[in-house]
Amino acid sequence: MSPPRMRQRNVSKASAATDQHILRLHSAMAEKLLAEPWRISGIRQTLEQRYQAGQIKHGGYIHWHSILDCIDQPDVFRTALLDNGERMIKLRRRTVLVGILTEQERMALLG
Repeated sequence: MSPPRMRQRNVSKASAATDQHILRLHSAMAEKLLAEPWRISGIRQTLEQRYQAGQIKHGGYIHWHSILDCIDQPDVFRTALLDNGERMIKLRRRTVLVGILTEQERMALLG
């Protein structure tokens, strides 16, 4: 009996490019958060507000919480935040990591 096949999502080139841009931004945000961990409190507040407003499902809420809890373990934090699994790709598209990068930093990364 062969193992079950993983369902691959069909991704357009534009969508894949967007995901790569988002991943690049999250990589930069991860480094900034690791350098300035005091910013995590604001991120937790954003997560709570979105959860209370029904903008994020319970599973996503728990997933983000577990990532933020790893801030004291840089390798684990980076690995979790930059995971290329379908779930994390979706979570990054509606990220709670807002206000971390300046507009100049964002433009430099995407320019």
